[in-house]
Amino acid sequence: MIILWYIALTVLLFYGAKPCKKNTWNEENMSLGQTKAFLGFCAIIVIFHHMAQFTCASWLNPKYIRHGLDIFLTAGYPMVGVFFFCSGFGLYKSAKTKPDFFKRFLPVKILPILFSTMLTTVVFIFFRLWRNIPLTIDSPVKVNGHDNWHPSIWFIPAIIVMYIFFYIGFGLFKKDWIGILIVALGTLGYIGFCIRFGYGRWWINTVHMFLAGILLAKYEDRVFESCKKYYVLKLIIIIILCLVFYNLGNYKGGLYHFEVLYTLVFMSMYYLISMKLKIGNRALGFLGKITLEIYVTHVIFLHMFGYYMIHDGIKPVYYIENVSLYVLVCLALTIPVSYAISLADKKIGNALKQKGGAYEEAAIQRKYE
Repeated sequence: MIILWYIALTVLLFYGAKPCKKNTWNEENMSLGQTKAFLGFCAIIVIFHHMAQFTCASWLNPKYIRHGLDIFLTAGYPMVGVFFFCSGFGLYKSAKTKPDFFKRFLPVKILPILFSTMLTTVVFIFFRLWRNIPLTIDSPVKVNGHDNWHPSIWFIPAIIVMYIFFYIGFGLFKKDWIGILIVALGTLGYIGFCIRFGYGRWWINTVHMFLAGILLAKYEDRVFESCKKYYVLKLIIIIILCLVFYNLGNYKGGLYHFEVLYTLVFMSMYYLISMKLKIGNRALGFLGKITLEIYVTHVIFLHMFGYYMIHDGIKPVYYIENVSLYVLVCLALTIPVSYAISLADKKIGNALKQKGGAYEEAAIQRKYE
């Protein structure tokens, strides 16, 4: 039955897709609508990635390994790379088109993220207290690993740090080259910090895509026109590079340096394909509006119905052994709960707007995440 989920994902992505005719191009390949559609799909793939880690990862108790989602074991980080990329792209575009974009930028951008994160973190704290799992903090600079109070917390401080670098670089200075330099140096500093304190590779193999998104936004017209030349040849080369770096990053020693390169060529492949294929449907549009909420919410249900809760050996709420049913239950609960939380985020945003913030413009761009 698991094959039905692969079919469903294919339909989700390509239903309503429109290929461009010969000698024509999708000039809106990085538009808000198409970007949100693809990010909605990426969010669902992240869920499948984490479900695969709960069902068929090699490090799991062999007694509980159930195959079927194996292809998604390495599918998570390129999707997150897309999130960072589109966030950087959207921020730069807004900064150049919205005169008051940086007015109350940090609270407008960060508070809704913190609300969703803290709300779902409270759930995991409750799980820990319920199952007598200690709440420990070894060090304020050692929040790495999967044993955080919220298992998917890493993305939140990472994206917030990128927002701060962007604000310093482009909000406090007027020269693009200064902004780019500050974001670049800040990203290198962030990566160095994570390496110094032994953070997991997932902390550092995608954040560079934020800067890549800014660079594309700045030179978008030039890049688009350049990609038209020898388009087929460039697409073939990028696909080959995707296969090479995918294998080098995931199977041939697993060096995160190759994962860094893989996220770059993966996004390049999407960009080239999107030049000739316009995607989008109501389902993707809906999912694209709640990607952040999906990200912080879905792991709650994965832990509730996986074979363990937070720690191997800790009894879940109910163990769903059948993989297809596990997928169905987790998705069926994640999406409506994420939507409900997004409504609360919107109310917070409206309150910020009433206080003079530029929430409306920032909220539109937050959907790039």
